[in-house]
Amino acid sequence: MPNTQTLHARPIEPGPAYEHGHLIARDLLQHIVLQLDRMVRPDNKDLRWMHVRSINLINAQLSEVAALLDETNGIRN
Repeated sequence: MPNTQTLHARPIEPGPAYEHGHLIARDLLQHIVLQLDRMVRPDNKDLRWMHVRSINLINAQLSEVAALLDETNGIRN
């Protein structure tokens, strides 16, 4: 009969993974702000309805993210 060794895994703590995810979220927020600042301005003569549609879609998705954060943090609006 072969000698069998059982390995006991060390418990994994969620702190480092959470911190990493938090840093990624903050980087994404900075990127979003940068890209929003680069968007067409309201007084630009090249502004079209497709730009309005795009900003409305962005706002809808950001609203979902904000709602998820509220839910995660136990905040009700």
